[in-house]
Amino acid sequence: MLACDAGTLISMVNPTKTPTRAPRPTFTPRAQVTPTPEESPTPEPTETSSASPTPTRRATATSAPRPVATAKPAAPTAPPAPQFAWKQSSSGNQGRCDAGPGVYEIKGRINAPGRGYIGGINAVALDKDGRIVTQFVSLGTNPPLNPEWGVSCFEEKNIFNYKLDVSPARGNGPITLRLTRAPNDLTPISFDVKIDIAQGGRWYIDWTQ
Repeated sequence: MLACDAGTLISMVNPTKTPTRAPRPTFTPRAQVTPTPEESPTPEPTETSSASPTPTRRATATSAPRPVATAKPAAPTAPPAPQFAWKQSSSGNQGRCDAGPGVYEIKGRINAPGRGYIGGINAVALDKDGRIVTQFVSLGTNPPLNPEWGVSCFEEKNIFNYKLDVSPARGNGPITLRLTRAPNDLTPISFDVKIDIAQGGRWYIDWTQ
């Protein structure tokens, strides 16, 4: 060690200071405080202010829907009254006349104004059940009409051109008398005439157009 020179020794005694940098302070960012929004204070109810009552809506009465008036269907039109060629005459020389026991007759005249006595008209008598009792085709002026004297209680001399014996229906009356087209065609050509034959006798019934 003694062999060291003086310069070395001096440097050992007075060492050269090596400059050192001071450490730079580390920058730590400061935490930023985010302001919290303040809550608005809830207003306290005052004595003068009170909750407004919710208005109650009144139910409006609604009228029930009126039924729509519908037109009534028109009443069915009554069928026209049947039109017949013959009707009972309004002559006063008609009705019942007394007769002997067991006599049940209907007789009379079928006469058209201006044409005289008409032949070929079928007179038919029906019992209450609608069954045919008897029929007779009227006589015209040729062959001669049937005259009688002192038999009718309406006329001393009577002429008739049809005659029906209805005695088979004496217990099944009343009798319906009508004129028809023919014995095999019972289509009515007259109004019906009802005759109660319970008492027996002769009934004079005249027909006209």
